[in-house]
Amino acid sequence: MTDNKNINLIPGENEQYKPVKADITCAKCGKKSTLTLRACVNVSLHPEEKQQVLDGSFFVYTCPDCGEKMNVVYPLLYDDMAKALMIYLLPDQTEEALSKLNSQQKTWSEDMLKAAKVCTMRVVRSINELAEKIKIYDAGLDDRFVELSKAFVFAQFLKQTPGCQVVQVLYERQEEKDGLVIFSKEGKQYWVEFPEGLYDEVVRMFEDKVKKSADTEYELIDAGWSMKILADINKA
Repeated sequence: MTDNKNINLIPGENEQYKPVKADITCAKCGKKSTLTLRACVNVSLHPEEKQQVLDGSFFVYTCPDCGEKMNVVYPLLYDDMAKALMIYLLPDQTEEALSKLNSQQKTWSEDMLKAAKVCTMRVVRSINELAEKIKIYDAGLDDRFVELSKAFVFAQFLKQTPGCQVVQVLYERQEEKDGLVIFSKEGKQYWVEFPEGLYDEVVRMFEDKVKKSADTEYELIDAGWSMKILADINKA
């Protein structure tokens, strides 16, 4: 599998929800193709596509010449109207890219801006992070408090597993229990369950400190965000 480094996106009209064209070159045989990529997945209108996003198959392109499978990762809006949840996959996760994304709201209609005020709006950097956010809200949780809970659980994991080189930490619910799937550089996978009552205690401790912003902007809520919250609290 390859990532989007073989993709040269050609922007269409200046509208984030309209399809865009992408030139892709097969990493195996060199076949060049032009794809039409959808800029928005609305799972309230197309519920069958939710599982495709969760398992990653939505982003897989198969070369028609050699059958090589490649991940085509590109800017995409995941829209779940039923949950008032909007998640924007933004692989080029820089401050400039996020600022440019949010500046597009200048072209939004008044109705769209009103809708955004009641939506949870998040930005993520990878397919796995997108799936994680979906799972968090499917579980009826708030990703801000999940990230803070993850910080406590992960810190304890590192104490108990010295020397483990971690490459990714993702929320997962297994057998109705909340926890983390931790992936190590050595290819090992760990499951760490949240201590009973932790999430509710985190909500109690931090709900006044992480109130929803009045701005209608996409926010990056991740480990870096939680570390900043905790650092600011320690300074107070």
